Amino acid sequence: MENLNKLFDEITQELTSEGQIFEVREYINKKGFKSREYASFPDSLKGYFDFGALHGEKDFLVYESERFTFNETITKAAQFANALISNGIKKGDRVAICMQNNPEFIFAYMGIVGIGAVCVPLNSWWVADEIKYAMNHCQAQLLLADKKRIHGLDDLDVQKIITSYTPDSDFMSFDQFIKDQPGEWPSIEIARDDHATIYYTSGSTGKPKGVLSSHRGVISSMFSWACISTILSEREKRLGNDDTPLASSESSILLCVPLFHATGSHVAFLMSILVGRKVVMMNKWDAGEAIKLIHEEKISDITGVPTQTWELLNHPDRDKYDLSSLKTLGGGGGPRPAKHVKLLDENFKGRPGIGYGLTETSPVTHLNPEPPGRVVPGSIGICIPNTECRIVDYETGKDLGTGKQGELWIRGPQVMRGYLNNQEATNQTIDPEGWLKTGDIAEVDEDGYFKIVDRVKELIKYKGFQVAPAELEALLLTHPSIADCAVVPAEDPEAGEIPVGFVVYKENMVENPETIMEFIAQKVSPQKKIRRIIQIEQIPKSPSGKILRRHLKDQIA
Repeated sequence: MENLNKLFDEITQELTSEGQIFEVREYINKKGFKSREYASFPDSLKGYFDFGALHGEKDFLVYESERFTFNETITKAAQFANALISNGIKKGDRVAICMQNNPEFIFAYMGIVGIGAVCVPLNSWWVADEIKYAMNHCQAQLLLADKKRIHGLDDLDVQKIITSYTPDSDFMSFDQFIKDQPGEWPSIEIARDDHATIYYTSGSTGKPKGVLSSHRGVISSMFSWACISTILSEREKRLGNDDTPLASSESSILLCVPLFHATGSHVAFLMSILVGRKVVMMNKWDAGEAIKLIHEEKISDITGVPTQTWELLNHPDRDKYDLSSLKTLGGGGGPRPAKHVKLLDENFKGRPGIGYGLTETSPVTHLNPEPPGRVVPGSIGICIPNTECRIVDYETGKDLGTGKQGELWIRGPQVMRGYLNNQEATNQTIDPEGWLKTGDIAEVDEDGYFKIVDRVKELIKYKGFQVAPAELEALLLTHPSIADCAVVPAEDPEAGEIPVGFVVYKENMVENPETIMEFIAQKVSPQKKIRRIIQIEQIPKSPSGKILRRHLKDQIA
């Protein structure tokens, strides 16, 4: 391992030195501290999209029977950008997208950030009230949505455009919106630190928080992925091994997670522009359909939540198709059990992709540079270039040494600007020197490989979606029969974690658990449903009134 790390470091030094493609330079960030960034990357995502033009007439997007080249995609995006300007949208305005995956989501995303407006991808699993909350919170001035999402928003006073894939004569369609618009980008100056995106992520208070990221932050992550891929390819070449890059113009990825999730938008969509990779889109997950697409389109990469690759592994039709094209089986949105990694490695030619990141870090901070046979068990890998990491005692704030467990703190150009309209939460998460407190307990070994041990945060990760216990607890307490309650996660082999509700009933008012679960299901989006109700005499709490969730988790176990 020592020799491998030494070779990795040598190649990193070569590729990031002055005059090289991944040359790194220092700059003073907005907080006045020194940071590092790639010298050659463009100042904005509009400039970043020029990398796609290098692949011109090559297929970029495949969706059902449709295919769009890189040039066609850029033209559609520029038309949407010009249409936005024609409809009064200007630099800095927020424009939201809320729909299932389809090519117009990508055209719109590119068009929005291409004029310096801020793209706000909203969770398409949300119910109408949740969508309206986010729209009002970010003050979006235009919404692109599909038929299922756009209905129920009549009292939302913004311009609404409906995707052409679910037409409705009551709304202007995407095609009508961009009709007769020029296919060249409008001339608008966009700087690296200008706002680019707002992604909503659940918080411990129950209300989703808007993660505000800059052009610098998003592009930094994309370049770090490419840099790591290039380093690994060169290292394996020097070792006489397979030097196929992690992602290249010869590869293709199955986009099987929603584009409102950073795993879908960054790992699959945006990264593919930089390397010229084909993106095969699914509008919803179906393991059987995914297997067919892998066979037909010769998919080399798949990046979804860990449960999706697990479903591929266990699908009864798996052996009926040729899946030998698979090279990388990535996973985001939640932890992948070590058992899954081992079985994926044994049953697929493709290697399990292991890493770590947050919506707040655009989204990657760690990648594992080793093939499965050399992976440090349970490791999320090493820090990506230009990223600093610390393990900190979460009570004293002091740095800890190797092998010690503490909170993982991260600093780098990919870290968010902050939580929109929530300075208190921003200050709690990012310290004055720019260190982001992840809320995850980790440890690091002498070789710089990190391992996530547990979470400080109380969020439940259901199939990659974050579910806030506080939100569900507040809803449970609105039920007339419930006196007190708590919601905690329970391990689940398919979903990763499921929300379990502990309830204390009022005297002589015991309810059927199914009745309580249905009560909640009517008020939340599907991923937030409580999957189990357990009656309890008293909720365990500390003297200060804090719920002792560990006691409840132990009862489930």
